[in-house]
Amino acid sequence: MEVSETIAHHILDHDFGVMVGTLHLPVTAHTVTMVCISLVLLLTGILMARRGKSVFSRLLHTAGEEYVAFMRDGIVVPGMGVEGKQFLSYFCTLFLFILFSNLAGLIPQMKTITSNISVTGGLALCSGALIVYCGLKFHGLWGFIKTFVPGGTPWWLVPLIFPLEVISLLIRVCVLAIRLFANMLSGHMVLLSLLLIIFIIGGMSKMAGTGAAIPAMGLEIFMTLLELLVAFLQAYVFTLLTSIYVGLVIHSH
Repeated sequence: MEVSETIAHHILDHDFGVMVGTLHLPVTAHTVTMVCISLVLLLTGILMARRGKSVFSRLLHTAGEEYVAFMRDGIVVPGMGVEGKQFLSYFCTLFLFILFSNLAGLIPQMKTITSNISVTGGLALCSGALIVYCGLKFHGLWGFIKTFVPGGTPWWLVPLIFPLEVISLLIRVCVLAIRLFANMLSGHMVLLSLLLIIFIIGGMSKMAGTGAAIPAMGLEIFMTLLELLVAFLQAYVFTLLTSIYVGLVIHSH
């Protein structure tokens, strides 16, 4: 039962909502986790923005400056050009939110909300909205529509190319959601499977189960460390791909 619940929370989130008169306020483990992450990000941002006199405050402020510089010079400007600087705050927030969400599952009673397709789908929709906004902002309505038809395309191919380019944009947004969801979910499934090996073998023989516990726990520790790497990597990839997709719209030809 506990195993099935552990797997199911990635797909179905139990609603512990409250009723305020006739209004139902949904409160789930994932929404609580998101609120906690948002509060931590808000507090971290405030502390980073301050130039305090203490050593900790100065170190945190310096770390914030280095982080913003990295996002600007390593992701936003290379992917979007100088036009992307005006969206730097969005990408800084996006990276940290995904990173904290990926790592939240390591805290007891917290959930890795990015292993829920609804959460990653919402993040992907935000990136998709940014793509459309930048297309309209830098090209106007008609100019944005023309970006779906590459320059030099024969007129008789336009009815075929245009819907394919629209579908391509939708696929990019879907890929953002599925890539993050699949990577975080698969990591949890591997960790759970390694733990189950101990109980499955232990059900056959207690001695064999005890012997299997040592290598299984060794692999469990290794996979947990690998999950830390994946958490950083997936946050970076999601943010980088978003900047590239937006840049393709801004600098379309």
